[in-house]
Amino acid sequence: MNATQKQTIGCVWQQYCGMAGKNMAAEARLFKNGYIYTVDSRQTVAEAVAVGKDGNILFVGDNASAEDFCAADTVVTDLAGRLVLPGFSDNHTHAAEFAAKFTGIYLGDVKTVPEYLEIIRAFATDKANAQAVFVTGSNWEQAVFQEYNRTTYGILPDLDFGPSRFLLDEVLQGTFMENVPVRLYSNDLHCVWYNSAAIELARGKCFDTDGGITENEGSDIITRVPEEFTGVYHGVDFSQYRGQPWGVFREATSRYMDTYMPQVPDEIKRRQTEVGMQGFIREMNSYGVTLLQDILITPLNNNTHVDYVYEALKTDREQMLWRVSLLGDVNEPDKTVQEFREAQRKYSGVEKFKFFSVKIFADAIQKGMYVMEPYADEPDNPANVGCLYNNVSRKKLKQFIITMHRENIPMHIHAMGDRAVKECIDGLEEAWVKYGEKDLKHTITHLLLVCPEDIKRMAKLKVVASVNSYWHYKEPFYYEEIFMPVLGPERATTSFPANRFLVENVLTCMATDGMISEKPAPLWGIEIAVTRNAPGATNSQRLHNPTERISRHQAIAMCTINGARALGLDGITGSLEIGKRADMVILDKNILTIADNEIHSVEILETISKGKTLYISPNWQSEMTRCNRQ
Repeated sequence: MNATQKQTIGCVWQQYCGMAGKNMAAEARLFKNGYIYTVDSRQTVAEAVAVGKDGNILFVGDNASAEDFCAADTVVTDLAGRLVLPGFSDNHTHAAEFAAKFTGIYLGDVKTVPEYLEIIRAFATDKANAQAVFVTGSNWEQAVFQEYNRTTYGILPDLDFGPSRFLLDEVLQGTFMENVPVRLYSNDLHCVWYNSAAIELARGKCFDTDGGITENEGSDIITRVPEEFTGVYHGVDFSQYRGQPWGVFREATSRYMDTYMPQVPDEIKRRQTEVGMQGFIREMNSYGVTLLQDILITPLNNNTHVDYVYEALKTDREQMLWRVSLLGDVNEPDKTVQEFREAQRKYSGVEKFKFFSVKIFADAIQKGMYVMEPYADEPDNPANVGCLYNNVSRKKLKQFIITMHRENIPMHIHAMGDRAVKECIDGLEEAWVKYGEKDLKHTITHLLLVCPEDIKRMAKLKVVASVNSYWHYKEPFYYEEIFMPVLGPERATTSFPANRFLVENVLTCMATDGMISEKPAPLWGIEIAVTRNAPGATNSQRLHNPTERISRHQAIAMCTINGARALGLDGITGSLEIGKRADMVILDKNILTIADNEIHSVEILETISKGKTLYISPNWQSEMTRCNRQ
């Protein structure tokens, strides 16, 4: 630290003491001998940081000056040169769906159909689950079933059928769940795999009524047993089910089903919520996350995790900054405004918890994206460009955007295709014309394809780019199997911009999209953003669009100060500065200096939120214990 930086920090400290009073000097912890990258506007690196008993930062500077902040009860931690960063943020995650990993069937740790079936059957034969009335789970991958479907049924991979309900029925035979409805989300949360017990509960009530077959709507698709199918599979004659649901309901078609699923008893639901959310929070803490935005799916009465988190934060049982995005209805903007205001009032009075934004979909995924040029399977068909989500009209999407802007409600918009992004920005431009320029932190997330001129417009309109750098490499079971056939080589190889947003001065933050990412740990996101390659890769097999690489400092900023700015919290967190919350993460190695492909494997030693330790690794705990004894 140079003399100018020391003088500046000293002046700020004197001002802070003058405002806060002398008692603020009774700090609770002092961290020294570290490489403390503050992520402030000057990218300051300090040696020591002092934290007060109120959980706020008292001092950032050199070791010698830090000694002035040592009281008799100060806990001193010798960092021994280790890196300290601000706590990480996750701009877009799905807490409730992630929490189900700890209470339901989780398939995200394996990558083959036999392994999926083994996990499902193990869950179904466990006596602990014998009384279940409705079972949920997640994280099967569509591409994993492509080869299975080809060799088993002769279904071509490009049809993307996904798993059959009869396969699920077969693995459940003879278990506690043979007749229990089961719902398993795909790893991208855009498809649901149901067994026959679940499908039969809804038949004739919300789809296939009066013998008719509900029509598909754009990307909302009920996969069907092909009309020409014959043969017996999984003990079932498929010819008896021609035209009937195959088992996968895509996008919003799951609404046909979920209304008719059994209600889980309140006490069981409460316990599942508690166990699941505790598991989710502990896992995020172990990744260094101290701030997140929970992308919520309505209605609220089906999301008991909101009440759990609100009460836990209110009573200080948990210590984290939590923001929520409520799902809006594009067809009913005024109703969405009312629901959002009601949610804000109901869950008010807790600084750590707030309903911040409204989430909508501009398009879907894969061929549900809304793109400028036709998809690769029919490149000469001008209609083969997808559509806005649920076939909503451009006029309705624009009216929704204008209404939220008028009401000063930040939007969080899912837009994958370049045409979808353009429609959103067109709506925001009109909103600015009608209701003025506002820095509401309207956000577009995912951003797989974006036209260069629209990136410039995002900067002008102060639109936040929430990027999923975790996906910015040639991901196995996705890139070659699904991504390339849908987009074609040219678009695929130039997809997922990142550096272009930063060049145009678009506020850019990082998001995991929850369990949709292979490992929703910011260190994974940082490494992939820097390398555009698979974590730990030593060759270029998985390298994707390297022109969009960003620097380590930029990647760190995306999941610290930029994440805080995107949620309007940069005044209290996101950087290590005097007066801000002591939201910090201690790492075992310096990710600014080690090899690029080692970043993802660096150990998180301790995660701290407002001065409180949320996570500590066994190795770090042992080291501190030894130091204290000495």
